[in-house]
Amino acid sequence: MHLDPLTLLVPDAAAAAMASLFLLGAWLQLRSGPALRWWAAANGTYTIGLAVLTAGIAWRVPLVVMAGVGTMIVTPALIWGGVRRFNDRRTPLAFLAGGLIVWLVTGLIPFDIDHQKWSTLASFVIWCVYLSAAIWDLWRIREEKLHARWPLMALLALQATTLFGAGCEILSGTFQPNEPPSFNTFFGAFYFESILYSMGTVIFMVLMCKERIELGYINAARIDALTGTVNHGTWLDGAGRLLNRCQQERSPLSLIMFDLDHFKTVNDVHGIRAGDRVLHGFADTVRGALRPNDLFGRYGGEEFTVVLPGATIETAYVIADRVRRTFANAHRFLDGQPLNATVSAGVASALPGATLEAIIEAADKAMYAAKNAGRNCVKRADDDRPAARDKAIRIA
Repeated sequence: MHLDPLTLLVPDAAAAAMASLFLLGAWLQLRSGPALRWWAAANGTYTIGLAVLTAGIAWRVPLVVMAGVGTMIVTPALIWGGVRRFNDRRTPLAFLAGGLIVWLVTGLIPFDIDHQKWSTLASFVIWCVYLSAAIWDLWRIREEKLHARWPLMALLALQATTLFGAGCEILSGTFQPNEPPSFNTFFGAFYFESILYSMGTVIFMVLMCKERIELGYINAARIDALTGTVNHGTWLDGAGRLLNRCQQERSPLSLIMFDLDHFKTVNDVHGIRAGDRVLHGFADTVRGALRPNDLFGRYGGEEFTVVLPGATIETAYVIADRVRRTFANAHRFLDGQPLNATVSAGVASALPGATLEAIIEAADKAMYAAKNAGRNCVKRADDDRPAARDKAIRIA
């Protein structure tokens, strides 16, 4: 059974038009999803291209048919551009226009065979290239927990696979562009698959943007905006889980409590904005000294805490002292003015059966011991034990 292309192109164009309007409406509502504008433009361009293609087939004018195909060539480039915009990446204009230029050049090459055949084949290849690039860019951000990404990638892959199969049919001569397609061909399947593609991608594109917005709200509730560390409540939850895991595995766990010295003086003398810069600089210093599985958080004000799973108190001491020295050396001056910002720290290790509150209290007492010792130093919670003072410091 053969299919009537005109009959099939009409619902395809209608689906693309509805998708474009839906995406535009979603963008007007969300506003924080600029990629939706790109995808709306892609579906709008596809609708225009299909309309021109349908007119060309109805009027039997090859140039109009080619104009429709050429307009549709812009669609996958906009899809790819939308994905890159979603990833906050620039999209070079040359790459966006590259597909259309290649298609035009292909149509102008003086082949000894049908130009329409080769132009159609080139359009399918260009679609496959842009869709593959979009899939790759979505794959690159797979660490971000966006569940709608996977069905969206699947639909893009399905579209690319169908077009690749249709291109192979043209290349092998089993289908001619001017002939009506059959049900059992990739070309015939494309008409139905494209409707699924238009409606499915619009749903998952919008869902993906909404998921990112929701994740932003969740992260805003978990992260300290000034320093980029987790906030007090989030740190307590994470520290409790790490302690339980280490106790189950019978592995060590240590905790560092930091407190910036004379921070009120920094604010009073240099201003609050300078104080914010010092806090941010300290957070960067700590992050540079930690391992990926360590938990760093702002405990409150100018106090910060670090949980080091699998680390002994000796390791915690070395890390804390490294942070102390690095921070002091990097903050001797601020905008050319003497600053001499320093930090005091206390370290404690989890004893068998210890609670998180007990470890925090021990590290806090050690930190105040560092303050009483003149600041800009690190004290251990077991410094009052004679054996501890003689123990060699090592990094595990």
